Formats: sequence, structure tokens, C-alpha cells
Amino acid sequence: RPGPAAHTLPDPAEAMSHPVSRRRALPARALLLLAALLAVPASARGNMAEPYTGPARAGHAAGEPSGGLREVFIERERLRIDLRPLADDRPARVEAVYRLRNDGPARVLDLVFVAAALAEGEHGVWLDGRPVASVRDTAGALPPSWRVPGTTPALASAGPLEYRAEGEGTLSFRVALAPGRHEIRVRYPATSSTWVDEDEITAAQQLAYVLAPARDWAGFGGVDVRVDVPRGWRAAAEPELRREGDALVGSWDRVPADALALTVRPRDPNPLPYWGGWLLLSALGLYLLVRAGRWFGAGLGRRGRGAGLALLLGVPLSVAWSVAVTLGLAVVPDLVRRAAGPHSNSGYGYGLIFLGVLLCPALVVAGTAAAQTAAARARRRVLAAAEPAAPAPLPAETVG
Repeated sequence: RPGPAAHTLPDPAEAMSHPVSRRRALPARALLLLAALLAVPASARGNMAEPYTGPARAGHAAGEPSGGLREVFIERERLRIDLRPLADDRPARVEAVYRLRNDGPARVLDLVFVAAALAEGEHGVWLDGRPVASVRDTAGALPPSWRVPGTTPALASAGPLEYRAEGEGTLSFRVALAPGRHEIRVRYPATSSTWVDEDEITAAQQLAYVLAPARDWAGFGGVDVRVDVPRGWRAAAEPELRREGDALVGSWDRVPADALALTVRPRDPNPLPYWGGWLLLSALGLYLLVRAGRWFGAGLGRRGRGAGLALLLGVPLSVAWSVAVTLGLAVVPDLVRRAAGPHSNSGYGYGLIFLGVLLCPALVVAGTAAAQTAAARARRRVLAAAEPAAPAPLPAETVG
């Protein structure tokens, strides 16, 4: 059995081995077995009544504690997931509150809370407002329905996002339940996984909370869910939750799914000012390149030199301009990523570097042609201005 303390039932054969009469042997054994059943703490592994020994799977999920006993009911669960710390690149906060009803005698439960997204930081368990000691551990074998979902809902793309989980954790604790109603509160930090899409400026954050273990209690009266989202962030949930301002809310009278899957992503910064600045500087560089060609062409005209010599200046300047434009294709996405903050997409904009490599030779040719054309026109204007004017013809009446 899992739990802080392991207990075994007495062997009925041992009870029979004591020197008692044959007539009293059966009643004595039955009384001994009944006493043992009342004395042994009930043990449950995160919503399971019996230990699970099936295959384990690593996962990144939050989860639930469970009683697993036939006379312990969850009357209502209140689940709150606070994702607002993600805006500062800190773990999310999860708090689950359970209203329990013990219809049987007093009992001790060894519970394991499946919290595979369990992060380093402050965590705690409370029973009826009093703190209960808890132990962090790695999760062992889990039943299939307790596994994290393979996807979380998409925000912009057509299909769901693959959920790449990274390991499991648990909180183990023991509670003593007297007959009647009780409240168990669990609070802990949870890490999120990151989904990167090359077409998006910011990366999406994913988190899953396992709900399936709640089915293993004697009864489940429903769950109220609230997910607080950082201001302005986009969010999606499966099962679907209702958006109210910067929160997702929902209520069910049964376990709605094996897990609650969440995807959130910051709003993208507006990249237009950055790309507008790049276009403006690129156009300014081309203008200066043309002005330099005019200046050099005019000098060639005054010296009576050929326009071909303008290439000596036009080609180096065109190469410099094209390299600067290409580098801007890498600098601008980096500036946009910086504006996106800690959740920027590290792969955004890198494909433009390959475009720049292909574009650079074309820019060199275009820049050289623009500079050479400007130089040739300026040379012709200078030469035309330097030619002597033709003599005016004599009036007709003076001829003869």
C-alpha cells in the first residue's frame, strides 16, 4: 500500500493458532478481523481506493487527491488556477478545495495528490483550516485515465497543440476524518509547458489538470472552475470554459473529462512600426546611394571622363546598402521578440535571414543600376551645360 505508513491485515491463520476451543475459534477470528478493519488506516493513491501497479507515463499535469472509500463523498470541489504569474515568467498557482462528507465511522486516509506540474516553491495541505504535513515525491505507476492529455486546445491554428509533458510529481499526506463534513484544501505552484509556432511572435503556455481521479470517490457532487489569465492574454480550454474578462469560468455537476487542458498566449506586440522603420531606413539608404551617383557623375562630366567610372563608387556603395538591408531582416524580428517579453518565440523571424541571403545579390544589382543611372544622367546634364551655344541666324532683310 502507498502512503506514509504501511499496514497489513492480520493473518486469520495466526488467530486460529492460539490455544482456544474449537467452538470459540470462528467468533474470535471474526472479531479480530473486524477490529483490524476498524483500526487500519484506509489508503488511497490520488483518488484510487487501491494501489495501481500498471505502467507509468511521464507527464506535465496538475491533479486531485482522492479518498476511494465507499462512505466518503466529495460534495463539491472548487478549483482555481491562477495563470497570472506566467506574465512574469513564474509558476502558476493551483488551489483545490474539497467539501467532503464522511458517512461512516472515523477513519484515517493516506492520500496522494497527483500534481505532475508541481514546481519548486511553497505548497501546503489543510484539513478544516489546520495545516497537514505533506511530502513531495515523484509519481509512480498511474492508471491510463490519469495520464495527461496528448494535446491542448489551439488558439490560432486549425488543430490542437501537441502537449509535451516532462515528468510527474505528487503530494502525499494523511488526514483523519471524523464522521460528518470536512474541507481539504491543497495549494501548490505549477509549471507550464511551452509551445512554439514559427508564425507567431509569442509562445503559447500549456497546462493540464487531471480530473479523472475524482470518479473514484464514493460520490462526486460537481466542480466549479476558475482560471485567472494574465491581462490581455488569449486563452482556450478543453472542456470549454466561459470567458469573463480576464478569467475562464465553468461549473459541472459531474466530472466533465479526464483532464482540464489549458492553452494561453500573450497578445503579440504590433510589428508594423518596426517593419515600417526598416522600410524607411532602406529607402533612405537607396536615396543616398542615388544622390552619391549624381554627385560622382557630375564630377565625371566636369572632368570629361566617361560614365563607366561611376561604377568605382556605385558598386561598393550598393554592396554596403544591400548588406545593411539584409541585416535589418534579422534585427527587426529580434526587436519584436524583445518587445514580446519573456514569452517571445525564439524562432520567430529567423526564416527571413535565408530570404535576405537570396535577396542580397538582387539588391546589389538594383543599387548599382540606380547609382549608375543617376551618375550617367548627371554627367550628361553637366556636359550639356558646358557646350557653347550655336550662333543665332541673321535676319532675312540683311542678306545681299
